[in-house]
Amino acid sequence: MSLRMIETALSAIKPAPPVSVSIIVKTNNGIIRSKETKQMRSASIIKLFILASAYHLKEKGKISLTDQIKLSSNDFVQGSGVISYLSDVKFLTYQQLLELMIIVSDNTASNYLIERLGIPEIQAFIENLGCQQTRLERKFMDIEAQKLGKENVTSALDVIRLFDIFTEKNNFLGEKSQQHILSILKNQQFNSKLTAYTEYNPLVTSYHKSGELKGVEHDAAIFLKDNKSFKVVVLTEGWENNGDGQAFIASFGKVLHRFLQQEA
Repeated sequence: MSLRMIETALSAIKPAPPVSVSIIVKTNNGIIRSKETKQMRSASIIKLFILASAYHLKEKGKISLTDQIKLSSNDFVQGSGVISYLSDVKFLTYQQLLELMIIVSDNTASNYLIERLGIPEIQAFIENLGCQQTRLERKFMDIEAQKLGKENVTSALDVIRLFDIFTEKNNFLGEKSQQHILSILKNQQFNSKLTAYTEYNPLVTSYHKSGELKGVEHDAAIFLKDNKSFKVVVLTEGWENNGDGQAFIASFGKVLHRFLQQEA
């Protein structure tokens, strides 16, 4: 299956307006792009940038990921994650907070990290990466900030740029940090979208993070097969029913799985 065939298959399943779809697929053989610079509400995809920022600050010696912090009930927020539902949480390390933020998309962990790292510092890191459509403006589940018009946004192009920072030599993250980040992404627990068909394929390794809000469904993944990198970002919004959005991204994931199976 060629990249042109992937584009054709995508056109056949692409939803009609008012749903908007932004996609970028980056392979060793070329790139597929569709509205890749369109800015959308990021949902939990923005947590990838928080993750990268934390490791960057760790490399600069500004934080230690092994330091323990004590969470109180005042730190707990609802939504995705497990921390706020546990019967007894005393101490967690920053490393564990990062893992929970990605693996189960924990909002309590995310908000604590945002508070500790600082929104201005995270945003400065994002801008230094050259990510022009990504902005972190509020914590998760912050209704008051939303009422003031503050929103977290990103684009497919920016997420692909971040994935390149995770996998290619650069001045922001060293090889050890890259390995740690990928090991966290590999343990992702939500696999109903892009990775729905690759999860149990022993020949394909997946590293990814999804996100969703009412009417919004996203997924971003790095697939590795035979030391070949295959990066995909799908951002969608405008769904009347989120289940339809999840089904669309999973259908595209099925197309990608066929492509990966045919790659030598």
